[in-house]
Amino acid sequence: MKKFLFFFVLSIIPIFLLPVNCLVISDGNHERVYSLGVHNVTIRYIHSVERSTVIEVLQVNSSGIYAREMWWKDFGAGLPEDIQFMKDGFYVKKIEIPLGKSLDFWFIPLNRARIYVDGNLVLQPKSEVLVHFRVERCMLIQKAVGRC
Repeated sequence: MKKFLFFFVLSIIPIFLLPVNCLVISDGNHERVYSLGVHNVTIRYIHSVERSTVIEVLQVNSSGIYAREMWWKDFGAGLPEDIQFMKDGFYVKKIEIPLGKSLDFWFIPLNRARIYVDGNLVLQPKSEVLVHFRVERCMLIQKAVGRC
């Protein structure tokens, strides 16, 4: 029986050392880790200059982070001017821009930012903060304990 348990444990350990792709969202104090397939990340905030709502939709998979949509209500100060259509009072632009495997957003309280993953609110910064979005490879055991 002891030999069986010994070999069983030895056969399970390599599984926990397998690398997996993860989406990691961190603000320096909190970190959220998601196993990758495909995740939709929605970042909703008040534009610092125009003071109107902006919504950016990202898609994240094992190959990286992609900008998919932008929704906004005003023009100027870095906001797009080329709209594709309007919906619910927003100008909308569908895009496909690869952003790599790392993306940072700087938020201040004035932005009232909210970050959603697959429709679930995961972060709502209340102070000035740099939020990091990363696609990383980590061991399954790291993912299991939230330390990817």
